[in-house]
Amino acid sequence: MEKLEKGYLYIAFGEAFTKEALMSIKSLKRYNKEPVALFTDREHTKEFEGLVDLYAKIDPKHIRAKVDFVPQSPFRKTIYLDSDTVIVRNISDMFDVLDRFDVAVTNDYARKRTKYSKIVPEYSEIPYSFSEVNGGIMAYNDSLATKTFLSMWREYFYKYFKETNGWDQVSLRISLWRSNVRIHHFPFEYNIRSKGNREKQDRFKHEF
Repeated sequence: MEKLEKGYLYIAFGEAFTKEALMSIKSLKRYNKEPVALFTDREHTKEFEGLVDLYAKIDPKHIRAKVDFVPQSPFRKTIYLDSDTVIVRNISDMFDVLDRFDVAVTNDYARKRTKYSKIVPEYSEIPYSFSEVNGGIMAYNDSLATKTFLSMWREYFYKYFKETNGWDQVSLRISLWRSNVRIHHFPFEYNIRSKGNREKQDRFKHEF
């Protein structure tokens, strides 16, 4: 199947997360016209009509299923969004950077965590100045460099699945550092987190 030019991708599983994704899609559709793809283990229902343009049923094996399915995007230019995102404006300009860059992300509050530096050598060797990024919002194209990066992300995710308790931030930082993707960093307003989340994670800024 030939890929569409651009669109939004959600990956959700279970009833609660799928409903959460549909709520996010509703907020997205208020301001944006590009097609939306939903990968979920739920059956297609009437709730999807008018919201989901492309549907695929998946069989996720763990809570971080996106590492397995983001490479299967039906778009040449993809904006991946976590199910808990709320869209409050037109964000279609995020696609435009993919003409110049392969991957676009926003920095996370953590830069380099001591806990994982002690147990993951590939993570530890990366300079503090190369921040973790938040995987909840990510734009990417279908270049060879991107495909290699996504494959690497999955590889490191499973390599350190036990050590990270199935958390994907560590492998994401490693694969961005080790791959040849051209990276763009969106301004912070493209991924605003809650005040509680910011306060909880403020300690990570000064670990090194």
